[in-house]
Amino acid sequence: MKLAKSFIVFFLLLLPVRMEAADFVLVVNKKNPLESMDRSDVKKIFLGKKTFWPDGQGIDVVLLAEGEVHQIFAYDILNKSPRQLTLYWKQELFSGTGVPPKQLPDNKSVKAAVASNPQAIGYVDILQFDESVKKIKLD
Repeated sequence: MKLAKSFIVFFLLLLPVRMEAADFVLVVNKKNPLESMDRSDVKKIFLGKKTFWPDGQGIDVVLLAEGEVHQIFAYDILNKSPRQLTLYWKQELFSGTGVPPKQLPDNKSVKAAVASNPQAIGYVDILQFDESVKKIKLD
């Protein structure tokens, strides 16, 4: 019985490590000259209000389709829940004022899409970031 209690205490001590909130990193293609972006510009880009890079090229936005990182990004940058974001894009599409960004199923797909498209921007789990894409600092 004492061994079982010790095991439970040990297990509970590990839980906070596994339950930490995920975090995201904003990523662009390695050819993109930007090093940092203002949060308000990022919000405008992901809500379809800013559609061109400073050099005049169109911006291709890539979103994670779901998950904790998507939820954190939506709340932190867009001030919307994932459901509110979905409804926002349905309204934009219905009214003819915008086309929803491409949604991909996982971090690997987002990195591949951004790495293969010089105009792309997306976000991934910070633990999944690698050198295939470029990290953008948020100001």
